[in-house]
Parts: sequence; structure tokens; C-alpha cells
Amino acid sequence: MKHLPHYISLVSIFLAGVIGFFVYSYDKSFQIGVVFAMALAYISWGIIHHTIHKDICLSIILEYVAVAILGVVLMFSLIFRT
Repeated sequence: MKHLPHYISLVSIFLAGVIGFFVYSYDKSFQIGVVFAMALAYISWGIIHHTIHKDICLSIILEYVAVAILGVVLMFSLIFRT
């Protein structure tokens, strides 16, 4: 339960990103911006979360970066589907 505020903020980041993605479905450029903002917010959240809990290390940061890159690639495949 002590992590609940952290995960509520993470869910809020993703919820705002999904809403922005659909609201601006007519503008691919803005969708790209939303996707990058979501990825950067996710990485920032992970770094802050692990820094607060004093278990931050390079492998954790690289894991968040890798997952964010995977998410960006998946979202780009949705944006640029033909």
C-alpha cells in the first residue's frame, strides 16, 4: 500500500497519454509528440521511484529506457499503419 501514490501517478501518465493519443487522432505530428512525452514521463517516473526507494542502478534505468523504446516503436506502428 505504501507504493500506491507512485502507481496512481504512473497510471495517470499512461491514461493522459492514451487520451491525448485518441483526442489528437487527426494529427500524426501531435500524436508523435504525445508518444515521446509519455515515454520520457515513464522513464522519469521510474528514475524518481527507484531513487526515492534507494535502489536505483544503471540496469534499472536501462530497463526503463528499453521498455520506453519498445512502447514508442509499437505506438509508431499504430500511427504509421497503412
